Amino acid sequence: MDCLNKIEKEVTIAGWVNTIRSHGKLIFLDLRDRTGLLQVVINAQREFQAFDTAKKLKNEFIIKVSGTVKERPKELVNKNSPTGNIEFEAEKIEILAKSETLPFDIGKKELELNLETLLNHRSLALRHLKIRAIFKVQETIVQSFRKTLKEMGFTEFQAPTIVPTATEGGANVFPIKYYDYNAYLGQSPQLYKQIMVSIFERVFTLAHAYRAEPSITTRHLSEYIGLDAEFGFINDFNDVMDVVETVVKKIFIEVAKERKGELESYRVTTPKVSDKIPRLKLRDVQKIIYERTQRDHRNEPDLDPEDEREICKYTKEKFGSDLVFVTHYPTKKRPFYTYPDPKDPEYTLSFDLLGRGVEWVTGGQRINNYDQLVENIKKWGNNPKDFEMYLQAFRYGMPKEGGFCFGLERVTQLILGLGNVREASLFPRDMERVDVKLSTIQKKPMTTNEDPYRKLKDFLDSNKASYKVLNHKPVFTSDEAAKVRDGGSLREGAKALVFIADNKPIMMVVAGDKKIDTKKAKIVLRVKDLRMATPDEVETITGIKIGAVHPLGNLFSIPLYVDKSLSENTEIIFNAGLHTRSIRMKFKDFRNLTNSIMGSFSK
Repeated sequence: MDCLNKIEKEVTIAGWVNTIRSHGKLIFLDLRDRTGLLQVVINAQREFQAFDTAKKLKNEFIIKVSGTVKERPKELVNKNSPTGNIEFEAEKIEILAKSETLPFDIGKKELELNLETLLNHRSLALRHLKIRAIFKVQETIVQSFRKTLKEMGFTEFQAPTIVPTATEGGANVFPIKYYDYNAYLGQSPQLYKQIMVSIFERVFTLAHAYRAEPSITTRHLSEYIGLDAEFGFINDFNDVMDVVETVVKKIFIEVAKERKGELESYRVTTPKVSDKIPRLKLRDVQKIIYERTQRDHRNEPDLDPEDEREICKYTKEKFGSDLVFVTHYPTKKRPFYTYPDPKDPEYTLSFDLLGRGVEWVTGGQRINNYDQLVENIKKWGNNPKDFEMYLQAFRYGMPKEGGFCFGLERVTQLILGLGNVREASLFPRDMERVDVKLSTIQKKPMTTNEDPYRKLKDFLDSNKASYKVLNHKPVFTSDEAAKVRDGGSLREGAKALVFIADNKPIMMVVAGDKKIDTKKAKIVLRVKDLRMATPDEVETITGIKIGAVHPLGNLFSIPLYVDKSLSENTEIIFNAGLHTRSIRMKFKDFRNLTNSIMGSFSK
């Protein structure tokens, strides 16, 4: 692009050969560098040596070219290219690096390849101008987010991604081996954001977040980048929505201004926003949807994808806005730190910002009272001791505060209209892929009957747990097990059951003489759909045959919920991954090993 200001000047440029076109005594090539493309012309009659070198070139060769910038004749101007009014007459070409034969033509305007192929050749595919454009747009989103908040007095901080507990919200987490202890990859920087409010008052961070959700959809990643902000001295959650509105509008303005070419390449515009983004309560939204579609979701705790699309359609028609705030989600559907509505504590001062049929931002006012926060932590089945450092910030004074977060990749996807969020991640991580498809470099280990037991025993030993192994004849039910477990009662048995909650696997553990009360469980889990996993699903999720599954759900990377009735036992006994072995240990040791979420869901 610098050559636009150097017409009739001799310069040296360097880059990658994007395309080559040979026309007898003339060779045309498009040279690509960080700024874009420039057509280079090599004339055999003027520069034979350069022409001879040009004949050896292939796509993605890296070359250095010396020559003169020329203005193109008007009839040859390429109006579709930023450099379409100039060309570069080569006098000398030097090959700096060669490329092997490409698996596909990187020089085409459209690659027209499936996502699997693009991800399998990610290092090469990212060079394509249209794919590269995604991350120029993404860069502008980040820059605008940072710039806007800095102008509003926010301080940027860097949040850790290794956390000590897996109890923030019950979502799936990635356990990691941390020296001689257990730790987890953080689900979000939420707790650290709130701590930092007590220090800098207004803070933001760009944090990597990890969700071990066994789901492969066009909207989810296992690792994503969150644009998070939190600030104190608010009046209520409307102040938080005001900041969100300012940030989002500024992002759209900056993207439209700085990335006009990139938007044109995807044939999209930034979302249309009204002067004031509409703010509608969840129950009002559900009433509107019912009146428009006759779908009666008026008592549901959340919007399903079809509902999200419908309310966005409604606000576009009524308010001329692609975006809408949906507020006042039920308390049971939000994390423990969400502030309840004083007028109706069954609902919260929380919100989601929806746009183009999908959630963009989530946020709200937080509880800032220490005693109320401790009470809520307990209500959500967590142990306040697991939140000691977090609670310090509230014990010693915290102003009314709130915050929000949106996923960088999803915002990028929605602005550009991409079909899959993985397209908006440089190196996406999901259930099957970490850079490469894991099945291509790793084989799932073949299991033997001893493997589940050995894995469990190794885990217990590495954590210096005190336990006793019980050997017995094969058993398949709690009643059978109680009869052969060295005097153990049915009530002492810890029965591990795998369920599918809103299409995601979880584990619930109850005493052997209890059953799951699904109505209670739905409330504790804050889910809409709940069913028991099939025997095949159980084996796929745990690697263990039904009837032998142990209750350490953290070893299966699924959320673990333990019924409070089990805590009445000093000791518990449970399957050890085999039908012929059980383990006896103290309940408090089991809790310490699992970071399980306690709740009342048995009958």
